[in-house]
Amino acid sequence: MDQSPYLFFAEVVEAGSFAIAARRLGMDRSNVSRRIKELESTAGVQLLRRTTRKMVLTDLGAAFYEQCRAVRSEIEQAKHLLLSHGDVVRGPLHVSCPPAIGRLYLVSVFEAFCRRYPAVALQITLKSGVVDLIEERIDVAIRFTNEPSPHQVARVLGQTHWIFCASPEYLAEQGTPQVPEDLGHHAWLGMRTRMELHLRKDAAAHRVVLRSRVACADYALLGQMARDGLGISLLPVYVASRDLAAGRLCQVLADYQVEPTPGSTLYAITMPGVHLPPQVKAFVQFLADTAKAEFPQ
Repeated sequence: MDQSPYLFFAEVVEAGSFAIAARRLGMDRSNVSRRIKELESTAGVQLLRRTTRKMVLTDLGAAFYEQCRAVRSEIEQAKHLLLSHGDVVRGPLHVSCPPAIGRLYLVSVFEAFCRRYPAVALQITLKSGVVDLIEERIDVAIRFTNEPSPHQVARVLGQTHWIFCASPEYLAEQGTPQVPEDLGHHAWLGMRTRMELHLRKDAAAHRVVLRSRVACADYALLGQMARDGLGISLLPVYVASRDLAAGRLCQVLADYQVEPTPGSTLYAITMPGVHLPPQVKAFVQFLADTAKAEFPQ
């Protein structure tokens, strides 16, 4: 990466400390500190407040950082444009997806894409939750959501629905919940330590607040723990489908729907741009053509 002062400053801020920035940039910590001081001295302003434990942006530093991000984004778009050479599909491609769907269903898609486009250098980040495509330098984010950002381009790849699941052994020992309020008497495996769920059956609405026995943002792990008898979990059907078919999981409260769901539509999300690199266009199209065959609806 070109270590101009602007790009260098963005790297340091995003690292969170001079030590981490030094490791990422392959230089000594003292050199990182020296370059920041030179930048501040040249401008005659303070951009960072430094302590022994952390660094904090000044107001001017925060505004300057946002401009540095914009500069970096423009440079990377220009670089992609030059490297793409029109319609040749090659170059770097950074994809982010949730760990569960990545491991369970997208490995074969990634492999097939690499075989079709051997000149593409694919980087895969398995991460749950919201991602900043610009800050994390992600070309395509594969995400479940109910409302994609209007500032991004989102292409529908598939749908899922959500079900409550537990192992047959757990239900035999602890009993089967009949109404949502029964969940409070069971071991709960959830995304967060405290979860508030709203459920509906016909015209009847229910609200339950649950404390998780195990909290984790990886649905594949929650599904495995439910299968192993640790409790009840709300799972996307793509995680639970194989265990349901094999009898390792049982669906409970099947007559109740969660509203709103944690996310029912799978999207390929990119930043808007006229000159989207060919490898990004090719990957999104490849996903649209192949993911539905791999992904249980």
